[in-house]
Amino acid sequence: MLNAEKTAQAILKKFNDTEGYSDRRIVFWYDKDETAADGGLEEIEPILEENNIQVHRLEQNFFDTKKLIEEDKPDTHFLIYSSRGEPQPDKNWLLDIQLYSERFENSRISDIKSEFGIEGYDLDTFLEEHYKFFESKARVEPFRKFYDPKWRRDEMVLGFLTVLTGSDTIDFKDIVRKLFLKSLYENENPAWAEIQRLNLEDDFWELAGKYFGFIQSDPTLRKLFLSILLTHIKRNTALPLKKYKNYINSMSNECEIFIRTWMDHSKDGTYFDQYSRETFEDSQLKLEKYLKQEIKETEPGNYLDAEAFDVFDRAIIRQIVDSLCNDLEEYEKYLDWIFQRKSKHWYPQFQHIYSALEYAIKLHRFAKGFEKTLASCKDVRGFIAHYEKDLYQMDYYYRKFYFHYDLDNKTDVLSKIRERVENLYNNNLIDKMLGHWSELINTDVGDYWKVELADRQDEFYKLYVQNTIQKNDRDKIAVIISDAMRYEIAVELRERLNKSSQGTMELKTMVGSLPSYTKLGMASLLPHDSLQLKNNHYLADGISTEGTPNRAKIVDEATPDSVTLTSDELLSLTQKEALKKFKNVRIFYIYHNVIDSTGDNESSEDKVFKETETAIQEVHQMISKLTTSQLLNNVIVTSDHGFIYRRDDLESVYKLDKATFDKDRIIDSKKRFILTTEDIDVMNTHKFKINNLVETENDLYAYVPVADLRFRMQGGGNKFVHGGLAPQEIIIPVLKYSYKKSAELERKGIKKGKVGVTVTNPGRRITSNSFSVNLLQTEKVSDKLKPLKVRIALWDSEFDGEKVSDEKTVILERSSEEPTERQQKVILTLGNNVENKTYYLKLIDDDPTAINKNVIEPIPFEVDLLLKDDFDF
Repeated sequence: MLNAEKTAQAILKKFNDTEGYSDRRIVFWYDKDETAADGGLEEIEPILEENNIQVHRLEQNFFDTKKLIEEDKPDTHFLIYSSRGEPQPDKNWLLDIQLYSERFENSRISDIKSEFGIEGYDLDTFLEEHYKFFESKARVEPFRKFYDPKWRRDEMVLGFLTVLTGSDTIDFKDIVRKLFLKSLYENENPAWAEIQRLNLEDDFWELAGKYFGFIQSDPTLRKLFLSILLTHIKRNTALPLKKYKNYINSMSNECEIFIRTWMDHSKDGTYFDQYSRETFEDSQLKLEKYLKQEIKETEPGNYLDAEAFDVFDRAIIRQIVDSLCNDLEEYEKYLDWIFQRKSKHWYPQFQHIYSALEYAIKLHRFAKGFEKTLASCKDVRGFIAHYEKDLYQMDYYYRKFYFHYDLDNKTDVLSKIRERVENLYNNNLIDKMLGHWSELINTDVGDYWKVELADRQDEFYKLYVQNTIQKNDRDKIAVIISDAMRYEIAVELRERLNKSSQGTMELKTMVGSLPSYTKLGMASLLPHDSLQLKNNHYLADGISTEGTPNRAKIVDEATPDSVTLTSDELLSLTQKEALKKFKNVRIFYIYHNVIDSTGDNESSEDKVFKETETAIQEVHQMISKLTTSQLLNNVIVTSDHGFIYRRDDLESVYKLDKATFDKDRIIDSKKRFILTTEDIDVMNTHKFKINNLVETENDLYAYVPVADLRFRMQGGGNKFVHGGLAPQEIIIPVLKYSYKKSAELERKGIKKGKVGVTVTNPGRRITSNSFSVNLLQTEKVSDKLKPLKVRIALWDSEFDGEKVSDEKTVILERSSEEPTERQQKVILTLGNNVENKTYYLKLIDDDPTAINKNVIEPIPFEVDLLLKDDFDF
């Protein structure tokens, strides 16, 4: 029902607001919604007449109307009323009059135009078609936040879709992602239901064609998603995809940016993973069978950059597994494949498989030069030097393989590789190493256990602790004894400390006491003039060495300002508590038992490599707590003994019978040694008199099996053992850590932090939608320089701004001395809205804790696209 008074006042305002017409005023009213029907105009007419305004009804009387206005009553004010819509300009007989007149609107869109300041009449038809959108305040209010008066039809559609999908920006790619998140099935997608109800479906598909190049006769959301995936595959692989050529979109740049933005999204990326798998496995699409066949007919080098489906990772993994199982020795190529995949979307899903394969490959590569290295070990001391330098790697690769193998719970794809690793390590490397080691022991070592020119474990306190304390009355030192931390584990600890701590490192070795077991190893590390063995208990100068309280007495006897405690006691203290409690302490003896307690238990021995990771982390924490709280600057990490571990059970043929020995003369025994007062000859064993290490009433002999044989005994596990003299058991690490402030490191010329990177492109001009960025890792990864992970993209501003290209993740982790081997090329893709002007290349540190996110200063690049090619794949 028309409010005649209100409408009349609105019309009068039009007359009063009209400027430049001092003699007469004319206002046209095209009332296409017939709001003044049913007598409404008749009610308005008297009010207008009181203000000297004549109402004239416009029907098909154009000539009469023109004559009335211009000749009959040239001085009269007129409201020209029509119950129809405004005619097109070429059919408007009164256009010349209308051009110098005003318009009054009382249609349902007039309030919308007034509210949003929409001028002119270009959008009238569009607003009429989508009037329903403005009927809900829940839609109008968020729309108002985005609206720009400069918008035309396409921008209005984008604004509507932004509101309906819940997008945060007027960007079609983000709109589509938000729409996909709700469902790929239209009948399950509430946002799509609203798009259809508000008559925006055709507009959406028109925009999909404009932004993605998606053209289908019967478009659906699933087809759009599939087309973006396949366009990415076509762009990043050499696969022909002939069967799906109709799904390859022409706007591949925008498709690439869309898919990468979604994949890398911290929250929404999981939806991409789910949809990707569902699409790949959809039986109606038959995509899985087709892609697998296409992949099978080419090699991984042709699809290393593909990320749409995890099938590419599965194919690469399968190819590496098959190649290793078929004795194909292209190890560097396999490692490069793994390196290339580390920055890809699906890598975290297969991280442990890839890592297990990486260490399996490195173990195979190590084996190629192993015998040559072994042959160069001419004596025991030379062997130890080679073990410190490179032979330890076989134990490290074996351990790291199983660490990741045990963490993978997806498939049995690694089962054959596990068998090869087990066979290679135990039946080839260990057998040959320990065989050669046994020969050198027989030649170089006499009746007593002693290695010439090597530091001895029972001299540890004098060599490493006493020397430090006696320098002055200020220096402090902490000794962390991590039970069963063998040499290769200490190497990894050193690497981690080097990369994350402020300090210098020195890793040395000493030859452990024999037998290499906890009771004697722990006793050897304590201060003493002599060790005694009484009733199967070790004493240091008459004091029992067993248990923390007794060890505390021994250390305190040597240095009163000392403390002996367990790792749990130290780690439970806050920094403040530790500083207060240990303020005047000069020597710390800290006992840590994770590896040995796990391995010595038959039920948990297969978890020993997993718990080795825990041990490394805890020792790292202890060092940080001691040094960063300024308690002390010097820490030594060592061990009582090492260990041998094999995953598969040892066959009975490799076990020695204990019955040869007189059981009444046996002092102590484990699977890797027998300690006895009996002097006999036993096949397949080494025999040493150890009275030079331990004082006893009678001569004392240690018998240890050769190689990795065991004595046959009940109880305990057979996989994790120690007590013998294998290098893994007897070469004890001594890791010396000295905390230094950054300024001290700089004075010594030691760089710390992450490796650097520079852009080496000779020019700074971009002439195509896809362009390459050449990166050089300026330093090799080293003890103090960690790998750098960066995100690289082109931005529209030197400071904040928006990305105008896709974003790639690059890992700079090369350790080669050769700069040419530290180069990488990254291909970036420009978005379609890029103009010919200056943009900025940014390398952003992916580390969330990094203070300075920009790794280098933003680099200006001139974009000069002579011809934009929407069909560029």
